[in-house]
Amino acid sequence: MQVLSLILSLLILSACSTHQLKTISSENVSSYGKDIKLDVSGENLEIVDKLRRYIQASLLTAGFNIVTDENATQLDVAISAFDPGNAALRLTVGFGAGRGSLVYNAKYTKSGKLLVDYDGAERFTGLEFAPGTQYEAFRNLGGEETSTLILLEEASKHIVEQATINGK
Repeated sequence: MQVLSLILSLLILSACSTHQLKTISSENVSSYGKDIKLDVSGENLEIVDKLRRYIQASLLTAGFNIVTDENATQLDVAISAFDPGNAALRLTVGFGAGRGSLVYNAKYTKSGKLLVDYDGAERFTGLEFAPGTQYEAFRNLGGEETSTLILLEEASKHIVEQATINGK
């Protein structure tokens, strides 16, 4: 019984995301205005487009405006790695085999001043149990499309959170 509890604890703790906040302003990004100019870059243009749409939706939901004005707060997101993983391996082998991942950097700047520099890495093993996230029971049964959706939803949520949290 103790071994089962230990295994379940490790699976729960190994789920989700890792984040490193390298720089944060002493004020919320939103205190510099509600207008955000968004730029997402990366090698996979389909994933770049999808992540851009998720971030835009999350920003709008959080009360921001998406603009093209050069004087607005700039949000630059650079995707450095994306792998949707392999659903068959997740379901048959488990323990991290077939894991999907998304690695990115998000920077908020205003008039050349760096407000937030944030490194994020989302992971989807299919065994996540994390309330308040997009990791839900039985979503691990989905294939590449499902893992891509989960990774992008979680990344957009974490990127927008950086604009609304208080600084140090």
